[in-house]
Amino acid sequence: MKTSKSNNRNRNLVLKVILGFIIGISFGFGVAKLIKSESRLISSIEKSIRKNCDCESVRSEFSAIGFQFSKEDGINNRALEITLENCTVNTKIEKEAARLHEVLKIEVDNYSDVDLLILHFQNTNKNETVKIKQGEIISNVM
Repeated sequence: MKTSKSNNRNRNLVLKVILGFIIGISFGFGVAKLIKSESRLISSIEKSIRKNCDCESVRSEFSAIGFQFSKEDGINNRALEITLENCTVNTKIEKEAARLHEVLKIEVDNYSDVDLLILHFQNTNKNETVKIKQGEIISNVM
């Protein structure tokens, strides 16, 4: 009688371990796929900005996926922060950001998934930040 109980316990333990392994592997593949798609999206955005903007350097500073909340920016699921160094801009920074936003909507697949895009325009004499949340310019901070 005791052997059948211990056999059942062993079977249950083996089943739980196998089930945990299958769930862990599936979760791992999902996370890897998400990270790969996120890096592709960031790379596509950087390439598009480089192509359509006269800047010395364009680099991604920060990106976040998942539920985020801040007093300043509100709630978003995907945020991206890009620094543009020594750009030649002949208009206001807000107009340049709006132009880049329109270009990104056309050229980058899944760009609409980015809830918050923060563009830092850095020059030797002036630093300006433009935030685009869900397609609208929400602030310009010097």
